Amino acid sequence: MLPTLKIATGVMLPDNDQWQFRFNIESESSNRLYVIAQNKKKRYWACSCPGWKRFRRCKHLQAVGLPANEKPFEVNIIHN
Repeated sequence: MLPTLKIATGVMLPDNDQWQFRFNIESESSNRLYVIAQNKKKRYWACSCPGWKRFRRCKHLQAVGLPANEKPFEVNIIHN
């Protein structure tokens, strides 16, 4: 059984050529918004934050229950 990821409809963003299931997440330490999304081809999750871009590690991914590395990971998406 796949884990479930609940995403509020108001934070969902449209898919693009490379990424799907895109949504905004707020920074805990500033007023910034970051985008979390799943890579369509390789199926891993990523974040637009500096930690992900620089180190391929991210506390935002961990906060929503996703792996914080480039490991393929599937979830059931529920919009609420």
